[in-house]
Amino acid sequence: MKVAGSEHLKEKSVFVTGATGFIGKRLVPALLDTGTKVTVLLRSRHGARALETMGVHVVTGSLGDRGAMETALRDQDVLFHLAYDMRAPAADNLASFDALRQAAEIAGVERIIHISSIVVYDGWPQENLTEDSPLSQTGGTPYQRAKMAMEQALMHGNCPAAILQPTLVYGPGSMLWTDRLAEWMAAGGVVLPDPEGLCNAVFVDDLVQAMLRAAVLEGLGQERFIISGAHPFSWSDLLTGYADIIGQGTVRHAPFAELAARLPPEEPGVVPDTPPLAARISAAARGWIGRERFERMVQIVKRGLPQQGEIYPDRYMLELFSTKGHCRIDHARTRLGYAPKYDLEAGLAATRSHLHARYGKHFVCK
Repeated sequence: MKVAGSEHLKEKSVFVTGATGFIGKRLVPALLDTGTKVTVLLRSRHGARALETMGVHVVTGSLGDRGAMETALRDQDVLFHLAYDMRAPAADNLASFDALRQAAEIAGVERIIHISSIVVYDGWPQENLTEDSPLSQTGGTPYQRAKMAMEQALMHGNCPAAILQPTLVYGPGSMLWTDRLAEWMAAGGVVLPDPEGLCNAVFVDDLVQAMLRAAVLEGLGQERFIISGAHPFSWSDLLTGYADIIGQGTVRHAPFAELAARLPPEEPGVVPDTPPLAARISAAARGWIGRERFERMVQIVKRGLPQQGEIYPDRYMLELFSTKGHCRIDHARTRLGYAPKYDLEAGLAATRSHLHARYGKHFVCK
């Protein structure tokens, strides 16, 4: 990936957390292409050999071990922090982040590129958003509160930090916004609300572009950047795009009130900071046999299950499917020079081979 200014990363030393995740798998090769010396942190040796073959230095350990992180981050110029374990309590993620941040400051890291989320804003997903939109640490899910706390710590820290706030990140390997939605289409299709809302999304390689630009930004302080595609698109265009690739699935619309009436009553109170049992079992299995092997096994099991038919949105997805808010990227364009290259057509084209490999033996690609 050629990004203006990224040549300044040549011979720099960078440290990446979350390197084996969806975004990390796109970031690491892009960094190597610039001539950067890349070190990654893994919790175990699963996936280490493939990274080492690429020329990456691998460190195994825990984010929460501040002493070990101080040693690992010594002489590192840039820290790219992508890791967040959705199968662990938010409090554990926040504690690990605090240890890493403190270690980075002690080790003298020049800057931190931190992946946050658009969900930190009070107005998400219904309102138009900019970096000046209100955000607070009251209410919301444990994930939202943890991401807000991480941002606040960086904004008041001693190390220059670029906090990137991506919208819905899709592309090859996106568990939520590509693989899951394609699975819904493979199961029969999705029922969307009428009126239908906008999908604020960003293709993964555009997010990587923003990260590379932030890594070489002159005069970086503690700054936030909303990262999204050039324009929102309709949910039906995204879903039918996936359906066209796998040759399966339809989109149907129903009145919003009808879909809302299907939902159980909303339970008041604070969302507990406890991952579901299935998530904890998944985390343990990934640790035992490795992430990629576990996900292949899950996919094989899912293919053997009977089709579910149409998927109706739950409360969260109904809100997303009906939103009219627009996440503005003007600040990222001006300050970073961010220029998204992938509209929906290009993003789907770049995702085709991934979905073909995932469904090619069972569905006909058009």
